[in-house]
Amino acid sequence: MRRLLLTLFLLGALIPLPASESSSLFNGRWELLPERSSALDGWTDMHLVFEVEGDRVNITHDMRWRSTRVVETNSVIAGDTVEVPDFFRVEQRHMAVYPHRGAASTVSADWLDDDRTLKVKANVPVEVSQGLAMMRIECEYRLGVGDDTLTVIELHSTRNNPLVYRFRKLPAGDSSRP
Repeated sequence: MRRLLLTLFLLGALIPLPASESSSLFNGRWELLPERSSALDGWTDMHLVFEVEGDRVNITHDMRWRSTRVVETNSVIAGDTVEVPDFFRVEQRHMAVYPHRGAASTVSADWLDDDRTLKVKANVPVEVSQGLAMMRIECEYRLGVGDDTLTVIELHSTRNNPLVYRFRKLPAGDSSRP
């Protein structure tokens, strides 16, 4: 009996378990490193907060512009496509591309690179000077070496060049804001 229990214990230690909320390296608050990132154009500060709960990933954007603070969460499901009402994107205000109020975006997400990269694709209804249009956004959230840096690469169908944002992970429990 003792040998059977030992064998079962050893087999259990060898079988990988799916990532859980507490084990995802993405979980926590990430602070923008502005000197290593694309310009925020209209924002002065950005934090991302990740909460991974099984296949669901909540990505909260905590943005500031002077005394204005905007906190918006996009919830995606890895391996699935969902409709997200009022999908939040970092606004590039000088582009004159505005969210179509009340319209839902089609969003898919997938884990890549042994769960070290989250790829999110969104088709976002927007308002432009010519009327309504659909903007494609592809984002990759990539963990860096050491798991304390995060690079976000955004491709927009409305831009020729990608936006690249780099973040550092704040210590657990540090939710301070400048």
